[in-house]
Amino acid sequence: MNLRPSGYEPDELPTAPPRYKGLYIYKYRKKIKLCQGISHFSKFNTSMRVISLYLFLLFAFSHAYFGKENEGQAVFGWATLLHSPRTVSFEGAGSALPSQDFGAALMNPALLQGNGFGAGLSWQDGDLANNQGIAVFSHPFFSGRFQHTYGVVDNGEVEHYDESGEREDMVSHPMAQYYAITAAFSLKNFKFGITGRYLWERLAQLDDSRAGRGIAMDWGFLWNSGSARYGFAFMGRHLGRQITPYVKGGVNGYALASELAASTFWRPNQNLAWLFECSAPRYSPAVGKLGLEYRFAEPVLIRVGMQRELIDVARFARSLFDSEENTEKAGFYRLFSAGAGYKFWNFVLDYSYSMLIEGMGNEHRIALSGSF
Repeated sequence: MNLRPSGYEPDELPTAPPRYKGLYIYKYRKKIKLCQGISHFSKFNTSMRVISLYLFLLFAFSHAYFGKENEGQAVFGWATLLHSPRTVSFEGAGSALPSQDFGAALMNPALLQGNGFGAGLSWQDGDLANNQGIAVFSHPFFSGRFQHTYGVVDNGEVEHYDESGEREDMVSHPMAQYYAITAAFSLKNFKFGITGRYLWERLAQLDDSRAGRGIAMDWGFLWNSGSARYGFAFMGRHLGRQITPYVKGGVNGYALASELAASTFWRPNQNLAWLFECSAPRYSPAVGKLGLEYRFAEPVLIRVGMQRELIDVARFARSLFDSEENTEKAGFYRLFSAGAGYKFWNFVLDYSYSMLIEGMGNEHRIALSGSF
């Protein structure tokens, strides 16, 4: 009995009957296109990782951070004050704790995460943070995620005075703003994030004045990002320099108030998290930051934080064993913050209060964010 289809020689048995051959060819070609798409995506993902690592090395060892010739003349310091209420309530100690809060990625780009699209708006007011705010939008991008941030500082109307202290018939409107884009990608054992920032600042509106401009970059590594119990992070912030002077023919090339930092968190139970960070600013003593987050109820989170220069901590420890009344007490320099967050549906409402050092006043921050 001949089981071969008609029209074929005995040694030319086809892999499928003629009526199914076209369908098999179509499915085979479809699989080839799918494999080619996966291959292109993998190459793109690898390229992004390599580019991110090159940028990390470039800015980690850049002249902008390690150069000391412009000591005490750092520019665009206002950019370091624009943060979300959640970040400020920790005093910046939460750089290793994974969160979908948009302010977390401003402290450590590797913390950028979320599903779908996200947006947020933050505003702050007080003695040192008057009329300042942030607007944020984030979205997925291939295997990673992007976040776009716009920050603005409006100093209002400022009157002009001459050299003798007499008031002039002239006013200026100082203003500062920046745009930043953040990207985060997963590596083999770490998560890596990087932020590019363009800064613009106008100090006065005189004939010889102009807007100062600068570029900066942040980078961050996050280890053990999948753990809810503990994790570690290493960051470089505000690594950049001025590219346009504030006056025509002025001095250019000043660096930003850059810093390197290491952070960790530990969660002893599901309701409590301890946060710690040690940062080394470019022109200031090293700072220790301590924060705590407690889940008071399912939608309510309570946060507190403080930061101190490590040299003050050492002086305070020494004062405990020194009976001299003139010994300087470091507690006078303490900065304390507290805040709370409330989650409803896909939205989160955050608030923070900060007490500034040396009786300089206080600050209030409020933010609303959500995902869709």
